Amino acid sequence: MDDRRLADEVAATLSEAQAALPAAGPDTLAAIRRRYRRGRQRRAGLASVAAAVLVLAVTLTGSQLMRGNGLVPPPTADGNATIRVWAITPPVRDSALQELVKRYARETGVQVELSIFGNEEYKERLRTVGEDPDGPDVFVSWGGAELSRLARAGRLLDLTGPLREQPGVVERFLPDVLAGGAVDGRQYGLPMSGTHPVVLFYNRDVFTRADLRPPRTYAELLHLVDRFSADGTIPLALGGAQGWTELMYVMYLAERIGGPGTTADIVAGRPGAWTKPAVLRALHDARELAERGAFGADFDSAGYDDGTAGRRLASGEAAMQLMGTWEYPTQLGRNSDFVLDGRLGWVPFPTVAGGAGDPADLVGVPAQYISVAGDSRHRTAAVDFVRAVAGDTYLDDLVADGEVPPVVDAAARLRDTTHAEFTTSISALVAGAPSYSLAWDQAVDPQTATRLNTNLRRLFRSELTAEQFAALMSN
Repeated sequence: MDDRRLADEVAATLSEAQAALPAAGPDTLAAIRRRYRRGRQRRAGLASVAAAVLVLAVTLTGSQLMRGNGLVPPPTADGNATIRVWAITPPVRDSALQELVKRYARETGVQVELSIFGNEEYKERLRTVGEDPDGPDVFVSWGGAELSRLARAGRLLDLTGPLREQPGVVERFLPDVLAGGAVDGRQYGLPMSGTHPVVLFYNRDVFTRADLRPPRTYAELLHLVDRFSADGTIPLALGGAQGWTELMYVMYLAERIGGPGTTADIVAGRPGAWTKPAVLRALHDARELAERGAFGADFDSAGYDDGTAGRRLASGEAAMQLMGTWEYPTQLGRNSDFVLDGRLGWVPFPTVAGGAGDPADLVGVPAQYISVAGDSRHRTAAVDFVRAVAGDTYLDDLVADGEVPPVVDAAARLRDTTHAEFTTSISALVAGAPSYSLAWDQAVDPQTATRLNTNLRRLFRSELTAEQFAALMSN
């Protein structure tokens, strides 16, 4: 039997064995491949090849190991699988993720069932990942405390090995953003969205008619609040029915006043973090904004997920909106003429006089992360799907959505594209930021985040003082 024929028969046998038996982990298969290559290089003959096949069969069969208190059943062959993917409501109708779902099914034969949820519902759904039989194989998160909790509870697949097997995947992403998907030195998620710092959007037509310019300082912002209120225009659109929209003001004020250590203390749960002077002043100033009429009379009942706040900005009913940069593709999907006609503008959050924070510091969501649930029955397909977010087609689709992918070659990808004015400016902000903090409600544990958002709504309704808010968060 010649070497080529022998190699062909071995390859066929390996393929049949892998399809018929439970899938082994990527690290195990890699070890077998290395062993086989060494054997072939030594030209040990048919006995070595047969031994490799035997090792593979035994290893695959042995992958039915005990986990928890029960035997893991053999998974369905991935070629006939349906993987379930959970994600946050995308900002545009045919988002990069939705295109990936269709493309992956078309090219692999593996069906993908995509379920999307609004922000608040999704936070509750994330708590069940890895323990619900009807849960996802693949899911998206904001990273932070929730991803760490799931990883340390053993409810996520460690992607460190599988990602290492495909060179160039990990290296494609900005290291600081990639780190948001790591827990205790192991990689559990890949960045799958654009990077989303919070910026101040504004309606250029509204400002032009009033002969005004967007604010560079917080004092200028307060002046604009008074001017637009007097004209009957809502100064700042706010979906106050959801507390996380209000958090953006508190976070930025605290960062500008006290510097990035302010956020670090809150995220770490250090004693006195909520009663630091910078935080108390930020809480006081945020409440004062609401009392000054900055958000209009009915901001507390207006929503963000339902598009109310965004429509107010696009229609000119409101002059400005503080929001993550996902607002650009969201407006593109819901109010496309507003974006394409060049009426949507944006600037960084204003500086605060006497503050210790660097004016270039950012807060927001460095990225959303895509992970594999630890109890997925279709791990091979799930891992392949996750790795696809590092592919050129997916990244180009993100750019077409108006997103800024957190990759090392972002500048080249964004140049001369439809949305280059926006995306290149945001990319420059991110590249120049000395500090880029994850939003507090994602960085802290879920219970603290729930209390935070509930108390924020009470603060903005003037039901709590800054001191009362801080006391509730400290207990």
